[in-house]
Amino acid sequence: MRTRSGPAAGPAACGFALFELAVAAVVVAVLAGILLHRLVPYAGQSEVVAAKQLIHSLRTALALRSAQAAASGHPDALLAISRENPIEWLARRPENYLGEYYSPDVAELPMGNWYFDKASRTLVYLAAAPKSFSAKTSKFLRFKVELLRVPESVEPDGRIRVNQGLVLAEVEDQTLATTNTAGLIRAIHTEKK
Repeated sequence: MRTRSGPAAGPAACGFALFELAVAAVVVAVLAGILLHRLVPYAGQSEVVAAKQLIHSLRTALALRSAQAAASGHPDALLAISRENPIEWLARRPENYLGEYYSPDVAELPMGNWYFDKASRTLVYLAAAPKSFSAKTSKFLRFKVELLRVPESVEPDGRIRVNQGLVLAEVEDQTLATTNTAGLIRAIHTEKK
């Protein structure tokens, strides 16, 4: 007697193979869903790290430019730097830099990108994953180069001795957060009281 083997073994064997395939597909789909759910926070964290890295690079470039300006001896050199686009200080622009705009409509710009607002002289980051940044951070991060002037002492002739320097600080609700003074370069000047 001959027995059949192979694909023509019977309908029960074919049905079992399809059932195994369906179960395997469901298991793979569930595992892929779990994996994607676990990877979402890492995407947000990588966005935060990339934004912070760019800001640190800009603060380093600002410190170098401030030192050059202080060494040049020109009294308005620091003021001129405070009016520049910070992205221009970098050797290479970031890939997610959109360019310079005059008060753009943010809704039309793609998220996850930087742009420089020429009207307010502010570098703005449009966060793609705003939940990854701190709770007090809006969906935009704004940074501005500010010239700080701090009175130091009064000279005998009535002049005030002033320290001045530049800082790339985060701007929150149109007010300057002066807690971060990275890039502050000491330059002593005198002015009338």
